[in-house]
Amino acid sequence: MFEALTRLCPADAIIAVDVGNNTYSFGRYFETEGQRVLMSGYLGSIGFGFPAAMGAWAATQDFDAYMGRKVISISGDGGFGQYAMEFTTAAKYGMNITHILLNNGQLGKISKEQRAGEWPVWETNLQNPPFATFARLCGGHGERVTETSELDRAMTEALAHNGPSLVEIMTDAELI
Repeated sequence: MFEALTRLCPADAIIAVDVGNNTYSFGRYFETEGQRVLMSGYLGSIGFGFPAAMGAWAATQDFDAYMGRKVISISGDGGFGQYAMEFTTAAKYGMNITHILLNNGQLGKISKEQRAGEWPVWETNLQNPPFATFARLCGGHGERVTETSELDRAMTEALAHNGPSLVEIMTDAELI
């Protein structure tokens, strides 16, 4: 996924990254080529990614030099779930944000921390809606990816969409 994003991401994009396993994978596998990256400093701020992208979009709309600059956010399903309803705000105002959502059905980072501490994994499974469908119901573009072969097409369409878009990538918590 991050290899595909590295190839498809505009060099002048602003990327807001949430906290969790997705952040570690972003840092390990995404190759920046001039993009601006926003992070929370990993201070327990789950849910940072999408609202930060909304702020970046709003902050760059009044400056001619930044008009049309692509804003991308990345999160896991736990992080996006914290502020999922803000997708309706993005749709209302036509915010041109592409959200990449890695859906593993759990708070994967917390599960890993519990296992590392040799504790039982407790209360980290999530009950999620189909987020791509949710994005479409909110008035945006939504794609669900279950196979690697679908990544380029789904991400290309989402990045080209004029308005909010979401690419829900079904993942394995053990692999991210």
